[in-house]
Amino acid sequence: MRVLTAVRWTPQEISLVPTPADPGAHIRMETEMTDTTTTPTSDSAQAGSRSVGAFNAAGPRASTVPERNGAANRAEANAEIRSIARIAGLDQSWIDGQIDGGADPDTARCAAFEALAKRSAPAIRTEQVRVEMGDSHDDPAVRTRQMGEALYARINPRHELSEPARRYAYATPVDMAKELLTLRGESTMALSPASLETRALHTTSDFPIILGDTVGRVLRDAYQAAPSGIRRLGRQTTARDFRAVNKIMLGEAPLLEKLNEHGEIKAGTMAEAREAYKVETWARKIGVTRQVLVNDDLGAFADLARRMGQAAAETEARILVTLLEAGSGNGPTMADGKTLFHADHGNKAGTGAAISDATLSAARLALRTQKGIEDRTIRVTPRNLLVPPALETVAEKWLASIAPATAADVNPFSGSLSLVVEPRLSSATRWYVTADPGEIDGLEFAYLSGAEGPQVESRSGWDVDGVEIRVILDFGAGFIDHRGWLANAGA
Repeated sequence: MRVLTAVRWTPQEISLVPTPADPGAHIRMETEMTDTTTTPTSDSAQAGSRSVGAFNAAGPRASTVPERNGAANRAEANAEIRSIARIAGLDQSWIDGQIDGGADPDTARCAAFEALAKRSAPAIRTEQVRVEMGDSHDDPAVRTRQMGEALYARINPRHELSEPARRYAYATPVDMAKELLTLRGESTMALSPASLETRALHTTSDFPIILGDTVGRVLRDAYQAAPSGIRRLGRQTTARDFRAVNKIMLGEAPLLEKLNEHGEIKAGTMAEAREAYKVETWARKIGVTRQVLVNDDLGAFADLARRMGQAAAETEARILVTLLEAGSGNGPTMADGKTLFHADHGNKAGTGAAISDATLSAARLALRTQKGIEDRTIRVTPRNLLVPPALETVAEKWLASIAPATAADVNPFSGSLSLVVEPRLSSATRWYVTADPGEIDGLEFAYLSGAEGPQVESRSGWDVDGVEIRVILDFGAGFIDHRGWLANAGA
């Protein structure tokens, strides 16, 4: 059998690139090739011969040499191994390892192929893919929120616009109506500002929502800026629904008793009392006319929203004052059948008198000596003095801080009581001393859970040529205990 081996060739193109098209491509050293020999062989001769030609990964085959014995054969094999290492670009440590292991040329050639495969194999890169989901600026809810914020920023220049809402910083209601119609695929060519407003109000729900969002922001600012005096003296909570809110008050824990000689521990009981009130709905509807929107009259728009916020705060204050002054000034009827301020409750001055050292001392003493449900003295610390505007100046004098020259000039109430003025009180002489609502139950007011404060809803106007906006307040109040409040009818 004739064996043909190529000994020289002419490359057409050689490319050195960082990322080859063939992952197995590599660079090899140039070497001098031996002449090709053609030797007729028989089956028996072929069995006794082997290939020991120069190493070539993709081209020339190795020439064959007859087997030799002893040192000559080993020297020839070592020379072949060194040639293979030079062609493959392998270092001396690899050569020494093959020679020390007694490898023959064929074994060394296979080992060289494996070394080249490891060296030229492309590196496997692992990359962690991270996907972040953010708000879509095309989402109608997001867009309406951004437009509402931009309108609010025009009304309140102190508001810092968020970055997504800046694209609407100088947009008028007409501009916003035009964009909303365009996004819905409606043509806005040759439409007047009034027509744009009309179509936006009646063909898309986004425009009324934008105006409602703006009104809500302005309304909440005004609502928070106008708190009532009496509201400070109550404790806020929430109610799950509109059913009666039942408040159970436990009495004092039973006193400890000395154990007898048998070590018997006696069971004690705790008395309880119950008071109730419920949350009710208060609402009002207003209209923003189309003329206001077309004229971009944000001053009138903002003034309307501010007044509604103040009206919501005023509603809460009137509910609390009406509750306090019920029963001809004696307060609401409690669960025991007696009014809030009653002689049996020990929280009503027997004779009305003006604010003075004596009357304030008597009020403080009455609260300090209040009895609990178990008829034991409880801790009630006077903290506030509630007065109508007519008594504000007098109250400030008796609570003022002074630098006394003698002990007789010391003001014992300086810094001990906080002055609270409630202009909605109908009596110009009646005043109250109250405890801290965080220390003992007293006045409590509640909002419907999830709807704290006034809630704003809007829709396209039907009774009004524009937008109808309604303000809903779910609010209720009641007195849980009489022991933290004292009334003096004054003089």
